[in-house]
Amino acid sequence: MSHNRIFLKSGWIQAQKPPTEGKRAYFYDLKTEGLELTITPAGVKTFSAYKWVNGRPRRLTLGRFNPNALQCSEFDADPLAVLGNNPGLTLEQARQLCRAVVGDWASGQNPIDRRRATRYQVSLGELFESYIEHHAKHHTKTWKVMIYHFDKYLAHWRRRSVKEITRAEVQAFINKLGSDSGHSTANRILELFRAIINKAKEWRLVELENPAAGVRKFKIKPRKRFVRQDELPRLMRAIEQEPNEDIRDYVLISLSTGVRKSNVLSMRWEHLDLGNGVWVIPDTKNDESHEVLLTPAELAILKRRFDERTSFEWVFPGTGKTGHIVDPKRGWARILEQAGIRDLHMHDLRRTLGSYMAMSGASLSVIGNALNHKDVTTTRKVYAHTAREAERQARLNAHAMMYGGVTPGGNVVNISAKTETKGEPPDQSTHCEF
Repeated sequence: MSHNRIFLKSGWIQAQKPPTEGKRAYFYDLKTEGLELTITPAGVKTFSAYKWVNGRPRRLTLGRFNPNALQCSEFDADPLAVLGNNPGLTLEQARQLCRAVVGDWASGQNPIDRRRATRYQVSLGELFESYIEHHAKHHTKTWKVMIYHFDKYLAHWRRRSVKEITRAEVQAFINKLGSDSGHSTANRILELFRAIINKAKEWRLVELENPAAGVRKFKIKPRKRFVRQDELPRLMRAIEQEPNEDIRDYVLISLSTGVRKSNVLSMRWEHLDLGNGVWVIPDTKNDESHEVLLTPAELAILKRRFDERTSFEWVFPGTGKTGHIVDPKRGWARILEQAGIRDLHMHDLRRTLGSYMAMSGASLSVIGNALNHKDVTTTRKVYAHTAREAERQARLNAHAMMYGGVTPGGNVVNISAKTETKGEPPDQSTHCEF
């Protein structure tokens, strides 16, 4: 066993290997009285408070060394708040906690007893801040949306102790939110709440059963809305009459490429190869790049915008912080009003392309590739019903060839959708229009 007195440093602690002699190594911090670091033969590094008090040695384990440890806000006011229950300690946190323990010993108090009497109650807001700073910002793209949702829907629990929030309260809140703001919104807020608590439990910031566990989500039917054939002419006329060129071009590009709204609006000139007709989206929803082969109509729009460009960075420049248009909902509302179309969302433009590809006979794998679906199961759920229409039409075409315009029961099948012109013989072709 070795005893060393040194000025401890975090990088030095991280670099230490297990003792070669097979016994524990002890290091005492010259900066903080009583702070002890123990390294076991297995490489476990633990902080303790060690001091002789009234002629007797006293030692109290503080926590394991963790250079990335998170602590609750009460830690600065009273480090004993995490004594015996923490996700590890940084060197500076260990120093603070050691000073508090040694101070209690010097005044004749038992830090364990005082810890029990002053057990902190961490709030949901504090856990959310840790979740955003130490997890969401590093692992998700939607952390700003999470902050918006928390501020809008969960702010009433910001200062509430998570140990006081019951499952019944969460279920009642989600039920009301579903009635007031919609089932999809309620489900998203429930998922956010559950994720905050689960991550706090993983980090050992709290020890409790997640009050969101067992709370029932709303069943959401997949949206299948797309621009129907009778609506397309009206929509195209309304797009042509839209006075804002940016909105007009955005809708046309979205409708023809099927690319997600955020990717179209954040399109950069550097990602376009207009000579070869290729658009490379470097970062998509499924964390992969996506290459779009542009059609002549799409290229014509983009080349015109390039010649008339007001920004050398963005294809759809805007005046906000992002530098590009973020949400053209007013222009979209004008187009729908002009077309006389209801209940059509911008995302339905993407679904429209997929639906017409399915009806034209494209396979689900081709549709999935075009829309950059990571899993063909996603494509199947949304577009399989549309593909069945193509299947039915293919059968009708086959019937025309098989039966020569006569059904097995002897009735004539009206294969052609063309109307007869007066004075001309009936069209005897088997052409089927749809």
